[in-house]
Amino acid sequence: MTNKLFIIPKPNPNAKVRLFCFPYAGGSPAIFTPWSDKASEYVELVFVQLPGRGARLIEPAIDNMPDVIAELMCHSDYITSKPFAFFGHSLGSRISYELAFQLLDVGLPTPQKIFASASRAPHCISTKSHLHGLPHDEFIAELRDLNGTPKEVLENKELMELLLPLLRADFKIADTYVAEQCALPIPIHVFHGVDDEILNEHVIAWQELTTQPYQLTEFSGGHFFIHQYADEMISIINQQLA
Repeated sequence: MTNKLFIIPKPNPNAKVRLFCFPYAGGSPAIFTPWSDKASEYVELVFVQLPGRGARLIEPAIDNMPDVIAELMCHSDYITSKPFAFFGHSLGSRISYELAFQLLDVGLPTPQKIFASASRAPHCISTKSHLHGLPHDEFIAELRDLNGTPKEVLENKELMELLLPLLRADFKIADTYVAEQCALPIPIHVFHGVDDEILNEHVIAWQELTTQPYQLTEFSGGHFFIHQYADEMISIINQQLA
């Protein structure tokens, strides 16, 4: 692939399966860089880069789930061209579910597995206050409390002015998107931080979205345990995609 939507850090045409990785709200594909050297020889990593970040920084960010899925579905031929799986963290988990749903709905191949990390089940309504419409200073304060944006980025006013449209757009999707409840014929493995603020019933509710096996792996830590447990997570993924 040569378009900016998909980043393949280590092309592996002999891989048996592709793992499409979807970052959290405001996140870039760079969060998955530590995985590049840890994926097994039969897994090709593909990092999803939506508009408004990385090499697509100057493109307007998308602020609604249908348009996100529409862009991804434009590349459904590539996504489904060999066996594949999805990994998403937080909002990325919900994007991966909706994409799998749309692929199934139009009769295309679906992922072998969905790895859903740090996310409520997408058919559950968030119990958190909406962030995307907050005044500037309150929005920045909430980002700081979430602890997902580096301090040096938050304190760089020029950089934040560039990133704010992306952050507001991503959080608008996170705040407002609720999926249609549909049990997919796809196994789902959920990763959860025991100190995350997501309601337990909203984590367990992922099992309502599959007719296949559901698994739950818990880690210590909060919402961004993905940074602390990258090795453990990619090890589990390697084993399950073997």
